[in-house]
Parts: sequence; structure tokens; C-alpha cells
Amino acid sequence: MSRIRLMIVDDHEVVRLGMRAAFELEPDIAVVGEASNGAEALSKMSVLAPQLILMDVRMEKMSGIEACREIKSQYPDTAILMITSYADDEAVLASMLAGASGYLLKNLSRAELLRAIRLVASGQSLLDPAKVKQATTRLIALTAGGIQSHLPGS
Repeated sequence: MSRIRLMIVDDHEVVRLGMRAAFELEPDIAVVGEASNGAEALSKMSVLAPQLILMDVRMEKMSGIEACREIKSQYPDTAILMITSYADDEAVLASMLAGASGYLLKNLSRAELLRAIRLVASGQSLLDPAKVKQATTRLIALTAGGIQSHLPGS
């Protein structure tokens, strides 16, 4: 059985340590490294070669969304699962557009987090249908507003 090669990216050391401890108990998950921000994660990609990145959305230096966009452009086969404390429609939309495979809130259980990691590592997407609908509706409204403002006579 091949193990899921996971990188944890979060600006809070205690969060990274807690996640690492939870994953080390799992025989199918190997934490290959950690980073405290998006720029550090990007710089470690070629050495660590993670299959999946569990990435915080809001971090200093380079946000998770910016890092997701950069990583997906350079390493398109790497799956990225965004995790945050904030239920923010704009962050969900930005994460989707950046190429994230999923978006989770940090208040989930260990079992839910493990399920999400395994699901995304298997090539599936993990986005809450209600959040996708909200984000899609917002994108349509923004697009329509942008198009409307560029029409003659607007």
C-alpha cells in the first residue's frame, strides 16, 4: 500500500504539531514536511514532492490562496486541501479558482479530516455543495456586473 505524501502548511506551529501527531497514527499517511506560510511551502515543493497539501487559507508573506495558485501552476498533479477557521464565501470562491480540491473549516473532527484527506488524495474533490452554490452564484453576479459595466450605454 502506498502512503499519502502530505505537507502541512499553517502559520501556527501548535496547529502543525497537532495535525502531525494525528496523522502519524495513520499507516496510510506520511507527513513529508511542514511550512509556516505559502512562500515556504512553494520553496519546499521540489524537495518534498507531496501528493497532497493541507494548507491554511490566511497566512503572512504568502496566503494559502496565492500559494495554491502558484503550486498548481508549477505542480498541477499536487492536490491542495484548504483549511481555515473562517467560513468566508470569497475565500471559498478564491480557493476554487486557484485550483484547490477542497475547503474545510478547522472545527471538524479528526475522523472528518482523515476522511477528507483520503478522499482528496484519491483524486476526488471535497467542496460543500452549498458553499459551491453560494460561490458560483457570487461569481455569476460578479461576472454579470463586470460585463454590464462594460456594455455600451452603461
